[in-house]
Amino acid sequence: MPAYDEELWTLMDRVGGRNLVNLSDATLQARLDHLDRNIQYLDNGNTPRDSLSEDNGWLSPWWWLRARHWTILEFQRRGITSMPTSTILPMPALAPGFDGVVAGGRKLLVRLGETRWLLQLLNGCIRFAPAGTYRNENLDAARADEEMSKAYRRPAQAIRITGSDGSTIEPIGDVVFASRRCVERNGELENTPYWFCSFSSDLDPRLFKEFAGSDACIVIFEPMKFVERALPHLNRAAPHAAKSLFPNEYFDPHFPCGYKPRAMVSKEMAFAYQREMRFALDPEGGPPLADGAFFVEIGSIEDIAAVYAASGDKIAGTGPRSFLA
Repeated sequence: MPAYDEELWTLMDRVGGRNLVNLSDATLQARLDHLDRNIQYLDNGNTPRDSLSEDNGWLSPWWWLRARHWTILEFQRRGITSMPTSTILPMPALAPGFDGVVAGGRKLLVRLGETRWLLQLLNGCIRFAPAGTYRNENLDAARADEEMSKAYRRPAQAIRITGSDGSTIEPIGDVVFASRRCVERNGELENTPYWFCSFSSDLDPRLFKEFAGSDACIVIFEPMKFVERALPHLNRAAPHAAKSLFPNEYFDPHFPCGYKPRAMVSKEMAFAYQREMRFALDPEGGPPLADGAFFVEIGSIEDIAAVYAASGDKIAGTGPRSFLA
């Protein structure tokens, strides 16, 4: 296809410089693994997004293939061969109405987890977790991340740092540019926490193996009704917090895009296979919502949602008996 233009991408790489030059061989391989993994999750060869230019970001299949091409070029410059990456199973056929927006279908909210907690959500109890708690090495790779700060990197060779006296400081390795959720008080930086509940925009049964301990999922068929029901309760429970439901913006930390990554909204591209939607509560520097998780009761949502076992069978709620075709 014309959009697959290796010659143009190679030229762009030569002009832009070797952004990946300071990565170790192992880290370069890990980057390729993440790219191939996400490509397999997001693109089954019949994507409705083929018309999107790579400049549209992670939703474009060409954005991923361009990033992969640049990564392979770095392998070639080093004279080393990349290792083959793992194959992801094909997406199983879903019943009508279960294709999410990334797959070209309807708006959905999907959350994976343990059955007992998802049934509580079906009954109207929403749990918002503090963003800072996800920086935890005990969490699995699908959940653990630095949610209070997001950063991109530039190779030291492309950076010049000048001191106040005009002297030049030679940086080493990659220079990190971070956006952190904090404010300055009395000369010190203090974190400004926020809380969120994560969903996915798409139902993908392959994700059960990514999220440890998940044996079921909840599918909310009418997201806007869900938000409309939740807002009055949220306004009473957290009157001074900003409420928002939004998709994450996935970015390549080694190839900065046209916007600055934001801690609450942005995530590194390695997580894009999750297609995350966030229901967030942001006190915006005001008093914290809770010392830990924040729970809000909004009443049953059984008429607009259902809990399904990993096998596809419905456990409770409305909708078809199975999410599988």
